[in-house]
Amino acid sequence: MLVKTEVIVLRSMKYRDTSKIVTFYSKEYGKLKGIAKGARSAKNKFGSALEPLSHSMLLIYKKEHHDLHLISQCDSIDSFRNLTEDLDRMSTGLSILELIDQVTHHEERTPAMFTLLVETLSALNASTKNYQTYLHAFQLRLAALFGYAPNFDTCGECGKPVLIGDGERQVAFQIVRGAVFCTTCCTPNDHSVHDSDQSIASTALSIQGLQIVRRLVHAQLSSLSNLEFDARVGNEMNELLRLYLRYHFDGLKPLKSTEFFQQQQLSTM
Repeated sequence: MLVKTEVIVLRSMKYRDTSKIVTFYSKEYGKLKGIAKGARSAKNKFGSALEPLSHSMLLIYKKEHHDLHLISQCDSIDSFRNLTEDLDRMSTGLSILELIDQVTHHEERTPAMFTLLVETLSALNASTKNYQTYLHAFQLRLAALFGYAPNFDTCGECGKPVLIGDGERQVAFQIVRGAVFCTTCCTPNDHSVHDSDQSIASTALSIQGLQIVRRLVHAQLSSLSNLEFDARVGNEMNELLRLYLRYHFDGLKPLKSTEFFQQQQLSTM
């Protein structure tokens, strides 16, 4: 069956002498994998439309009950050119693709996820700074699409709004329940982290960190480039999201793209 679908290219690999096997996330069919014959030949008809981070229109011969389809045509809608011109921005974009690839299954259709993916990459492509915020926002909103939306606004125990002020320096965020707790309902022990295969209880979240995650959840993606915070809060966000996603997505692995570019940055310092 010949079908046409809008896609984001997640990854590609060489196949034999001149071809590629490409993994996409599509609007109509979820994650797909296809073979592009001749994609690495001198007469390549696909151009850059099969490169990771590309937003393309795909025409494939879709075989029922098969995992690998034949790519007939792939035309670029948006190459997100800026994403490949800066290492930090590229790292963020590739980490987003890697996360999608890890948490989705073959042909599991989720149109809202495709929309989130396109909107996040578009906003990241247009941004000029603070690229890591787009990965953080994507992680939080992805979790919500799977039914794991964290609650940073009201107490997970009493349900009252968690207010910022009154001299408090931090609140407790419980990983299992995905909720913050007010100072009335939590004890000092609630701020400890149990980071093992069996148990991840809760972690401390600074007041500045709480303000940031609220913006990441609720703000327009196009405004995230203006979201400023220091390295301490950035590390706090990384750790909170690492614990939260690892608990709720079984078998989730560290993002290789993020680790690789962090190592590259360290080697040049």
